[in-house]
Amino acid sequence: MSKERSIFLLAILGYLLLVAALIGIARSGTIPQSQSFVPPPQKLLCFNAINKELRSSDTSLGCTLNEESLGISPIVHGEIRPTALNHTFEVRFLAAQVAAAKLGYELQITSGFRSQAVQAKLFADAVRKYGSEEEASKWVLPKDISNHPWGTAIDVNYPGDKIAVKWLEENGSLFGLCRIYENEWWHFEPVIAPGDLCPPMMVNALESLGNLATSATTKN
Repeated sequence: MSKERSIFLLAILGYLLLVAALIGIARSGTIPQSQSFVPPPQKLLCFNAINKELRSSDTSLGCTLNEESLGISPIVHGEIRPTALNHTFEVRFLAAQVAAAKLGYELQITSGFRSQAVQAKLFADAVRKYGSEEEASKWVLPKDISNHPWGTAIDVNYPGDKIAVKWLEENGSLFGLCRIYENEWWHFEPVIAPGDLCPPMMVNALESLGNLATSATTKN
């Protein structure tokens, strides 16, 4: 027998032995079966706008067709300018509004989504009122920075009932709503997941400009 033929036969024999071994292991069940990772369910709040009920669920069960989720994360805007308030944000507020009403507190959105044109006018008015862009930015942000034109900021009951808004400040985190600025008792944003803790309030809106500049420097 030639040397080449002997090598070929040995290779075939080795291959057959390997196949036989693998079949034996598979039959014995010692080969681990691949399993796709399934994340554990997370708490989920579902709001029914028809009967005005809020109930607890989780991400594995989800919400029913008549319910809408309050989401499981902070609400951030995308890159495309919206034309209305973020819908999940609105659902969060409606759920909070119903809960407040059951305790005798009335909550209303007095300013929600604003077009960039409206925000620009408000900022220009504030500059005239406060004398400089810096002072104005403590109360009204420029159109490209404010979250109102992104549909992720609301003013509640301004300039009216502060007591009801105090309830929202103390309980809004349950719905994923937080008061943002110390100098604006009426301004709320969806910066957390429902049930999380709200971050410390900024002194005023001007501080958010500094945070944006720091963030941009860090990214670069």
